[in-house]
Amino acid sequence: MARQIRIPVRSFGSEVGTPAVPELAEWLKGKRGVEADLTTYRLERSLDGQEGVAVPAAGGVFYGERLSRAFLGMEDGVLVGEPGIDPAAVADDARFVRARRKDAWFSLPAPHMLGFRDAGIGDEEEFSETIADLYSRLAREMRDAGVQGHVLVAEEADAIELEVLAGRKILFFPRNPGSFDLELLLEYQSALVLPAADLDRAPDLMERFRVKKLILLDAKGKDLAAATTFADPDMLEAGGYCEDSCPDYWKNLVDRAFIPR
Repeated sequence: MARQIRIPVRSFGSEVGTPAVPELAEWLKGKRGVEADLTTYRLERSLDGQEGVAVPAAGGVFYGERLSRAFLGMEDGVLVGEPGIDPAAVADDARFVRARRKDAWFSLPAPHMLGFRDAGIGDEEEFSETIADLYSRLAREMRDAGVQGHVLVAEEADAIELEVLAGRKILFFPRNPGSFDLELLLEYQSALVLPAADLDRAPDLMERFRVKKLILLDAKGKDLAAATTFADPDMLEAGGYCEDSCPDYWKNLVDRAFIPR
Protein backbone atom coordinates (compact mmCIF):
# COMPACT_ATOMS: atom_id res chain seq x y z
CA MET A 1 0.00 0.00 0.00
CA ALA A 2 1.30 3.45 -0.87
CA ARG A 3 2.43 5.59 2.05
CA GLN A 4 0.14 8.46 2.96
CA ILE A 5 1.12 11.86 4.32
CA ARG A 6 -1.36 12.84 6.99
CA ILE A 7 -2.24 16.54 7.10
CA PRO A 8 -3.28 18.09 10.43
CA VAL A 9 -6.84 19.34 10.77
CA ARG A 10 -7.58 22.72 12.36
CA SER A 11 -10.99 23.70 13.70
CA PHE A 12 -12.21 27.27 13.43
CA GLY A 13 -15.25 26.48 15.61
CA SER A 14 -18.77 25.12 15.32
CA GLU A 15 -22.20 26.65 15.35
CA VAL A 16 -24.62 25.02 17.80
CA GLY A 17 -28.33 25.70 17.77
CA THR A 18 -30.69 25.93 20.72
CA PRO A 19 -31.65 22.48 22.00
CA ALA A 20 -35.13 21.35 22.94
CA VAL A 21 -35.94 21.91 26.61
CA PRO A 22 -35.92 18.17 27.52
CA GLU A 23 -32.47 17.73 25.97
CA LEU A 24 -31.04 20.70 27.85
CA ALA A 25 -32.69 19.59 31.10
CA GLU A 26 -31.19 16.10 30.76
CA TRP A 27 -27.76 17.59 30.07
CA LEU A 28 -28.01 19.85 33.12
CA LYS A 29 -28.68 16.82 35.34
CA GLY A 30 -25.14 15.69 34.63
CA LYS A 31 -23.73 19.08 35.61
CA ARG A 32 -24.85 19.18 39.25
CA GLY A 33 -22.31 21.11 41.27
CA VAL A 34 -21.07 22.90 38.13
CA GLU A 35 -22.29 26.34 37.07
CA ALA A 36 -23.75 25.67 33.63
CA ASP A 37 -26.30 27.23 31.28
CA LEU A 38 -27.30 27.23 27.61
CA THR A 39 -23.98 28.77 26.51
CA THR A 40 -22.05 26.16 28.47
CA TYR A 41 -24.09 23.46 26.74
CA ARG A 42 -23.31 24.93 23.33
CA LEU A 43 -19.60 25.16 24.13
CA GLU A 44 -19.48 21.49 25.09
CA ARG A 45 -21.46 20.46 22.03
CA SER A 46 -19.19 22.55 19.79
CA LEU A 47 -16.32 20.24 20.74
CA ASP A 48 -18.29 17.06 20.03
CA GLY A 49 -16.73 14.94 17.35
CA GLN A 50 -13.40 16.78 17.26
CA GLU A 51 -11.41 13.69 18.19
CA GLY A 52 -8.50 13.46 15.79
CA VAL A 53 -8.57 17.20 15.11
CA ALA A 54 -5.01 18.44 15.67
CA VAL A 55 -6.10 21.94 16.70
CA PRO A 56 -9.63 21.76 18.15
CA ALA A 57 -11.66 24.88 18.88
CA ALA A 58 -14.69 25.39 21.09
CA GLY A 59 -17.19 28.12 20.38
CA GLY A 60 -18.20 30.06 17.29
CA VAL A 61 -20.28 33.08 16.39
CA PHE A 62 -22.94 31.92 18.86
CA TYR A 63 -20.60 32.89 21.69
CA GLY A 64 -21.08 36.59 20.89
CA GLU A 65 -23.98 36.95 23.31
CA ARG A 66 -21.87 35.93 26.31
CA LEU A 67 -18.87 37.85 25.08
CA SER A 68 -20.86 41.06 24.67
CA ARG A 69 -21.83 40.99 28.33
CA ALA A 70 -18.15 41.06 29.34
CA PHE A 71 -17.83 44.65 28.05
CA LEU A 72 -18.58 47.34 30.62
CA GLY A 73 -20.03 50.76 29.89
CA MET A 74 -22.49 49.32 27.37
CA GLU A 75 -26.26 49.64 27.18
CA ASP A 76 -27.91 47.56 24.46
CA GLY A 77 -24.63 47.44 22.55
CA VAL A 78 -24.02 51.19 22.79
CA LEU A 79 -21.02 52.56 24.68
CA VAL A 80 -22.39 55.18 27.04
CA GLY A 81 -20.09 54.88 30.03
CA GLU A 82 -16.48 54.17 30.95
CA PRO A 83 -15.23 51.29 28.79
CA GLY A 84 -13.89 48.24 30.60
CA ILE A 85 -14.21 44.49 30.94
CA ASP A 86 -15.51 41.96 33.44
CA PRO A 87 -13.70 38.76 32.43
CA ALA A 88 -15.20 36.47 35.10
CA ALA A 89 -17.76 34.63 32.93
CA VAL A 90 -15.53 34.18 29.88
CA ALA A 91 -12.64 33.01 32.08
CA ASP A 92 -14.98 30.43 33.64
CA ASP A 93 -15.90 29.27 30.13
CA ALA A 94 -12.21 29.01 29.26
CA ARG A 95 -11.63 26.77 32.28
CA PHE A 96 -14.67 24.67 31.31
CA VAL A 97 -13.27 24.16 27.80
CA ARG A 98 -9.78 23.36 29.06
CA ALA A 99 -11.19 20.69 31.39
CA ARG A 100 -12.56 18.91 28.31
CA ARG A 101 -9.72 19.51 25.85
CA LYS A 102 -6.38 20.79 27.15
CA ASP A 103 -5.27 21.56 23.59
CA ALA A 104 -8.39 23.52 22.60
CA TRP A 105 -8.52 27.00 21.15
CA PHE A 106 -11.57 29.24 21.60
CA SER A 107 -13.57 30.63 18.66
CA LEU A 108 -15.13 34.09 19.04
CA PRO A 109 -16.85 36.50 16.67
CA ALA A 110 -14.46 39.31 15.71
CA PRO A 111 -15.18 42.73 17.28
CA HIS A 112 -17.04 44.15 14.27
CA MET A 113 -19.50 41.25 14.41
CA LEU A 114 -20.80 42.28 17.83
CA GLY A 115 -22.39 45.41 16.37
CA PHE A 116 -21.21 47.75 19.12
CA ARG A 117 -21.89 51.45 18.61
CA ASP A 118 -20.36 54.55 20.15
CA ALA A 119 -22.17 57.23 22.12
CA GLY A 120 -19.35 58.10 24.49
CA ILE A 121 -15.98 58.50 22.79
CA GLY A 122 -17.01 60.54 19.78
CA ASP A 123 -14.28 59.37 17.43
CA GLU A 124 -14.81 56.30 15.24
CA GLU A 125 -11.15 55.27 15.04
CA GLU A 126 -10.55 55.71 18.77
CA PHE A 127 -13.73 53.75 19.50
CA SER A 128 -12.57 50.85 17.30
CA GLU A 129 -9.14 50.86 18.94
CA THR A 130 -10.76 50.85 22.39
CA ILE A 131 -12.95 47.84 21.59
CA ALA A 132 -10.00 45.97 20.05
CA ASP A 133 -7.84 46.69 23.11
CA LEU A 134 -10.60 45.37 25.40
CA TYR A 135 -10.86 42.26 23.19
CA SER A 136 -7.14 41.72 23.58
CA ARG A 137 -7.43 41.93 27.35
CA LEU A 138 -10.33 39.45 27.40
CA ALA A 139 -8.43 37.04 25.18
CA ARG A 140 -5.42 37.24 27.51
CA GLU A 141 -7.65 36.49 30.53
CA MET A 142 -9.03 33.43 28.71
CA ARG A 143 -5.55 32.20 27.80
CA ASP A 144 -4.47 32.68 31.40
CA ALA A 145 -7.43 30.44 32.30
CA GLY A 146 -6.10 27.72 30.02
CA VAL A 147 -7.19 27.99 26.39
CA GLN A 148 -4.35 27.70 23.89
CA GLY A 149 -5.34 30.54 21.58
CA HIS A 150 -8.22 32.25 19.80
CA VAL A 151 -9.94 32.12 16.45
CA LEU A 152 -11.73 35.35 15.53
CA VAL A 153 -14.49 34.65 13.02
CA ALA A 154 -14.68 37.69 10.74
CA GLU A 155 -17.03 38.88 8.03
CA GLU A 156 -14.71 41.69 6.93
CA ALA A 157 -11.06 42.72 7.19
CA ASP A 158 -10.74 45.63 9.59
CA ALA A 159 -7.28 47.22 9.70
CA ILE A 160 -7.54 48.37 13.32
CA GLU A 161 -8.70 44.95 14.55
CA LEU A 162 -5.95 43.23 12.59
CA GLU A 163 -3.24 45.56 13.84
CA VAL A 164 -4.26 45.24 17.48
CA LEU A 165 -5.24 41.57 17.59
CA ALA A 166 -3.59 39.43 14.90
CA GLY A 167 -0.71 37.41 16.28
CA ARG A 168 0.67 34.01 17.17
CA LYS A 169 -2.17 33.29 19.60
CA ILE A 170 -5.01 34.99 17.69
CA LEU A 171 -5.93 33.79 14.20
CA PHE A 172 -8.50 35.59 12.06
CA PHE A 173 -10.84 33.27 10.16
CA PRO A 174 -12.50 34.87 7.10
CA ARG A 175 -15.93 33.28 7.17
CA ASN A 176 -16.55 34.15 3.50
CA PRO A 177 -13.08 34.23 1.89
CA GLY A 178 -14.52 34.95 -1.56
CA SER A 179 -15.70 38.41 -0.48
CA PHE A 180 -12.99 39.00 2.14
CA ASP A 181 -10.00 41.32 1.64
CA LEU A 182 -7.37 38.59 1.94
CA GLU A 183 -4.61 40.98 0.84
CA LEU A 184 -5.26 43.19 3.87
CA LEU A 185 -5.47 40.14 6.14
CA LEU A 186 -2.11 38.85 4.91
CA GLU A 187 -0.42 42.13 5.79
CA TYR A 188 -0.97 41.13 9.42
CA GLN A 189 -1.34 37.35 9.43
CA SER A 190 0.94 34.68 7.96
CA ALA A 191 -1.79 32.01 7.69
CA LEU A 192 -3.74 31.98 4.43
CA VAL A 193 -7.23 30.46 4.77
CA LEU A 194 -8.97 29.45 1.55
CA PRO A 195 -11.80 27.13 0.54
CA ALA A 196 -10.32 24.12 -1.20
CA ALA A 197 -12.35 25.08 -4.27
CA ASP A 198 -10.40 28.37 -4.46
CA LEU A 199 -6.95 26.79 -4.34
CA ASP A 200 -6.01 28.49 -7.61
CA ARG A 201 -5.87 31.82 -5.72
CA ALA A 202 -3.10 30.59 -3.43
CA PRO A 203 0.04 30.79 -5.66
CA ASP A 204 -0.38 34.51 -6.39
CA LEU A 205 -1.11 35.39 -2.76
CA MET A 206 1.80 33.27 -1.52
CA GLU A 207 4.14 34.98 -3.97
CA ARG A 208 3.13 38.46 -2.81
CA PHE A 209 2.89 37.84 0.94
CA ARG A 210 4.88 36.00 3.59
CA VAL A 211 2.63 32.95 4.01
CA LYS A 212 3.82 30.36 6.51
CA LYS A 213 0.66 28.25 6.65
CA LEU A 214 -1.87 27.38 3.95
CA ILE A 215 -5.16 26.19 5.47
CA LEU A 216 -7.63 24.68 2.99
CA LEU A 217 -11.24 24.61 4.13
CA ASP A 218 -13.14 21.34 3.66
CA ALA A 219 -10.21 19.88 1.77
CA LYS A 220 -10.04 16.43 0.20
CA GLY A 221 -6.92 14.42 -0.54
CA LYS A 222 -6.84 15.60 -4.14
CA ASP A 223 -6.94 19.25 -3.03
CA LEU A 224 -4.06 18.77 -0.61
CA ALA A 225 -2.08 16.87 -3.24
CA ALA A 226 -2.63 19.71 -5.73
CA ALA A 227 -1.35 22.22 -3.16
CA THR A 228 2.00 20.41 -2.94
CA THR A 229 2.83 21.60 -6.45
CA PHE A 230 3.68 25.01 -4.91
CA ALA A 231 3.68 24.45 -1.09
CA ASP A 232 5.59 22.04 1.14
CA PRO A 233 3.35 19.47 2.87
CA ASP A 234 4.45 20.76 6.29
CA MET A 235 2.89 24.14 5.40
CA LEU A 236 -0.54 22.58 4.88
CA GLU A 237 -3.51 22.19 7.18
CA ALA A 238 -7.09 21.11 6.49
CA GLY A 239 -9.46 23.59 8.08
CA GLY A 240 -13.09 23.36 9.05
CA TYR A 241 -15.92 25.46 10.42
CA CYS A 242 -18.97 23.38 11.17
CA GLU A 243 -22.43 24.83 10.64
CA ASP A 244 -24.42 21.67 11.47
CA SER A 245 -24.13 17.84 11.80
CA CYS A 246 -20.82 18.48 13.50
CA PRO A 247 -19.80 15.02 14.80
CA ASP A 248 -19.87 13.54 11.28
CA TYR A 249 -18.40 16.69 9.81
CA TRP A 250 -15.17 16.48 11.82
CA LYS A 251 -14.78 12.73 11.36
CA ASN A 252 -15.15 13.07 7.60
CA LEU A 253 -12.68 15.95 7.48
CA VAL A 254 -10.06 14.02 9.46
CA ASP A 255 -10.58 10.85 7.39
CA ARG A 256 -9.82 12.59 4.10
CA ALA A 257 -6.97 14.87 5.33
CA PHE A 258 -4.10 13.02 3.69
CA ILE A 259 -1.94 13.14 0.60
CA PRO A 260 -1.58 9.76 -1.12
CA ARG A 261 1.92 8.73 -2.12
